[in-house]
Amino acid sequence: MKPPSSLSDRDLFDYAEEHLQYEIDMLTLSAGILAFIAGHKSEGYLAWAINNGLLNSFSFHARNLINFRYSRVRSTEYPTDVVLEDYVGDKIVADRLPAITPLLEQALTKANKQVAHLSVDRIQYEKAGKEWHFIDLSKESLAAFRAIAPHVPNGRMSEVLKERLARFEFRIPVVQIEIGKTSEAGPISIKLSLRILGDGRTIDGIPA
Repeated sequence: MKPPSSLSDRDLFDYAEEHLQYEIDMLTLSAGILAFIAGHKSEGYLAWAINNGLLNSFSFHARNLINFRYSRVRSTEYPTDVVLEDYVGDKIVADRLPAITPLLEQALTKANKQVAHLSVDRIQYEKAGKEWHFIDLSKESLAAFRAIAPHVPNGRMSEVLKERLARFEFRIPVVQIEIGKTSEAGPISIKLSLRILGDGRTIDGIPA
């Protein structure tokens, strides 16, 4: 655990703007894209590799955000970790933070055992057929932020980010997938076109 007040309000503000927002964006976007591309993972090595790469990304961002909220409660915090209590203090976390759900608990274990480490537990999880529930995990993760965001003091997080977390609605991106193939082999290219429902934005041309 870090010494009290080892991070200034400005340090916390900058950290949230750059790193916390990044983790949330990567969690939600990778979850949405995975929900579409998972159905194509059997269409050759390229689709398989992209699906697994996105899955690895999703699992790491899910783990980072779960640890941010719950590592001190679970007594697994490292001295250099930035955690939720740095922003709102122990009492507000105890009073307002929802208990970690079974789905988030399982996701943390899966990320540690299946992705972050080469362990025998990976075999057992694969045999058990325990899937990643991308959308449900993202929704439960964001729900915990909604309960805490209004209590973050001004100066430690921007009003824009606080408002976003307090009212965050998970929007599943619409992903159009085009797989280029030859007549003799598997896929030689994959192009994704991504549109977030509600904002009218389209991110085109993510070739692989």
